Amino acid sequence: MFADQLWPNLLLFAAGQAAAWYYLHTGRTRIGAASTVALWVLVDWWLVAHYVYRASGGDLLLPLGLMQATALLTVAALGFALWRRRWSAAAKARPERFTAGMATYLRGDLPAAELEFRRLVRTDPWDAAAWLALANVLARAGRVGPARRCCRRALGVDTTKAHAELVQHQLARLQRTAAPAADAAVPGTDRAPAVEAASSG
Repeated sequence: MFADQLWPNLLLFAAGQAAAWYYLHTGRTRIGAASTVALWVLVDWWLVAHYVYRASGGDLLLPLGLMQATALLTVAALGFALWRRRWSAAAKARPERFTAGMATYLRGDLPAAELEFRRLVRTDPWDAAAWLALANVLARAGRVGPARRCCRRALGVDTTKAHAELVQHQLARLQRTAAPAADAAVPGTDRAPAVEAASSG
């Protein structure tokens, strides 16, 4: 557990902080912020206990163990997420799954389209096009609040701003929607070009 060694613990802290920073930098702000706060609180607790109060035993091992566990979990979670995003079987099938989602959306089968796009964003939470497509499905179903949240997620993870104009357009449309019923009354064909453009990004 490196209880008496500063540098191994600081290196582990730095690895966890780098993973948390990656989350923050790529729009996954909840995970990044939570990991950052937890790591800093725990490392400060450990440093004060070790170097100010000269604690030993459980008083020292508790913050140290929690800090190490938090850092390792953050790094491991990021590694798994990146593997799942880029190299998993689901990631390799992403184009076909997006196409299937679009087909069900255009047929008007909104529950099936929602299910497909939710699977895509679970596999790759950084997939801005899938978030935008899911927002379109939810908006067409009259679920304005969830559609707005999906648009904001799309904006957050779209670090290259490839879909920013489409997302802003959809958000503006949702802002003008006075009630879910008004949004549901908009013809579905009006939404298709935005989603189709997103799929090519």
